[in-house]
Amino acid sequence: MAFEDKAQNRNPHLVFGKLAIQYGLATKDTVRRALEKQRALALEGVRKPLGGVLVEMGVISPSQMKALLRLQHFLQRRDREKPLLAFAVTKGFLLPRDEKRALSRQTELFKREKKHYPIEQILLEENILDHAGIQALKDSFAGETHRQVAAQPVPEPVSASATEETTVPPERLEALEEFFDVSVSADSMEASLLWTKKPPPDVTERDLRAFLTRRGISFGIELSSETVRHLLSKPTPKGSMVIARGRPPQAGRNASVLYHFDTDPLKVGRIREGGSIDFRDRGEIPLVRQGDVLAEKIPPMPGTPGTNVFGRPAEPPKPSDVILRCGRGAVRSDDGTHVLAVRTGRPQITADGKISVQSELEITGDVDLKTGHVTFEGDVKISGTITAGFRVKAASVVASEIQGGEIIAEGNVTIAGGVIHSTIVAEGHVKARHLAGSTVRACGDVAVSTSIVDSTVETSGSLLAPTATVLSSHIAAAQKILVQHVGSEKSKGCRLVIGDDPIVKRKSAALKERIQRLKDHAERLKNAETRQRKALAAAELAMGKAVQFQDKTLVEIRRLEEQQTATGESPSRKARVEALRQAVDEADRKVEKLFRVQDALKASLAHLVDRRTQCARDLAELQEDVQALMQWAKSKRDRPEIVVQGVMAAGTVVVGTQSSWKATDSVKAVRVVEKSVEDPHTGLSQKKIGFSPLS
Repeated sequence: MAFEDKAQNRNPHLVFGKLAIQYGLATKDTVRRALEKQRALALEGVRKPLGGVLVEMGVISPSQMKALLRLQHFLQRRDREKPLLAFAVTKGFLLPRDEKRALSRQTELFKREKKHYPIEQILLEENILDHAGIQALKDSFAGETHRQVAAQPVPEPVSASATEETTVPPERLEALEEFFDVSVSADSMEASLLWTKKPPPDVTERDLRAFLTRRGISFGIELSSETVRHLLSKPTPKGSMVIARGRPPQAGRNASVLYHFDTDPLKVGRIREGGSIDFRDRGEIPLVRQGDVLAEKIPPMPGTPGTNVFGRPAEPPKPSDVILRCGRGAVRSDDGTHVLAVRTGRPQITADGKISVQSELEITGDVDLKTGHVTFEGDVKISGTITAGFRVKAASVVASEIQGGEIIAEGNVTIAGGVIHSTIVAEGHVKARHLAGSTVRACGDVAVSTSIVDSTVETSGSLLAPTATVLSSHIAAAQKILVQHVGSEKSKGCRLVIGDDPIVKRKSAALKERIQRLKDHAERLKNAETRQRKALAAAELAMGKAVQFQDKTLVEIRRLEEQQTATGESPSRKARVEALRQAVDEADRKVEKLFRVQDALKASLAHLVDRRTQCARDLAELQEDVQALMQWAKSKRDRPEIVVQGVMAAGTVVVGTQSSWKATDSVKAVRVVEKSVEDPHTGLSQKKIGFSPLS
């Protein structure tokens, strides 16, 4: 059991008992008897903590009580800090691994020193956040908390009968304990009254209300004299009935993005009637001008808290936020709610949500020795072929064909003909007539018209190839694989992977590696800055000593010269004055050198500070990219599936997130999904590949 899970219920009246049980210091029965004794003492006007009662009963020692109290207080303080950490991760102040690292360090210090260190101190000492970052986090969290408190509903007044319930004698309540129990649902929104033997006929509504109050049930109680009569009229000795219902929280609204341009003007993968893909219909190409609003964020709307049967607030699920991300030619407004164009061009959005405005370059003919590699910040249109050994790197790429070349695109890639022995990496969609001996990796969908042969396709979206045949290829799609035929009797078997997202994994790993490198670089800069500051302090100290020496020496020279004037010239005094003047000259040269050293150190220090500031900005941008990547990955809600409209040949391997299957015979017109199936022997749920015929 994890250290922080030692007491799942944070009710201060129960957590001590749970800790005593979980550490093997007391049994459940002992704690129950101690709680009963505590309640009896309370009715007599004596308030005593549970720990004190257990010590009196001889169950635990005073030192054990102190140890459990320290742990209880630590867990309670940690509970109060966790909302701040959760907020920090949600808003991008921390990465999940930073949160885990801080909590682990806090636990380690508590175990070693038996002392709670505030989480802000841990974040600072572990160099996870600096003073400015912690203050920004606390200010932002305080503002969010203030808005949530303002949205809290006004508590309902306590009914008059609530005070009457306390008049039921304690011995009457003790007697009811033999007949009744209360079961509360996991979300604390429903409470049921249970009885294991036939209740006494003199039970009243007031008795049951007092019994529920003793068990902490205070809201939404559905009890009346008619309910009691119904309960007593039941012929069976055992039974149950719902006795209280809470008021569920009302969910809020997630943040969303309103785009002011067509986000998919090329309609990649548009399927015509009959199943083919229309490669000629390019749609209208949008154009924006400098200053145009490209997108705006619709902010999240918090939900309305409810109330559980214990009378405590039931918080609604926190609405998710979105981050507006910008590429070239676009800028985010200061308040982060709008994206504006900074130049005239074609707006586009990558599959993972980055908005940019691109200019255009047209190349007539092929990309070959005449053009060399092509690197362009905007869109590139090539009327000919990208030939072997040449690379095109651009925002988006349109070409007739690619043979042995490479494309790296921030947006979409459209190839009118074939992709032959080539590599395409795109942040957007990719469409082509056919693939042969090639590798395609795309954040968006991949649309292919006729065939995929001996190729690898990896996509965070879907493979849309309803009229294509796939032979001897590896296809991995996070969402859907739609094809006509898979494999043949003579070709090597295909491998189809669904549900897993290799693109997100690769991008996430690369971002985390860059973040770690930046953090290491920031640490080196910090150490260098510390060394420079120490060197600067040493230079200033040496300069101060040199100037002090000059002042004292000049005073001594003036004193000797005054003595010479008063008593006449002395050879020894004259030699002494000459030596002191030489010392002053030497000190002048030393001070001059120290000034130069000081200036150089200050310039170097300023440069280091600038580099650290830029490093912090770069780190914040990368952390924002990670957060946006995770949000984008979670936003894909389509159920992963494979749809083969024709024949799936024997030898085809289907791989899901937790299971796999190999076809031993050919199957026709089939839908393949990974679903949960209960194991008849163990009763546990496990993932298996399942099939169903296409309707």
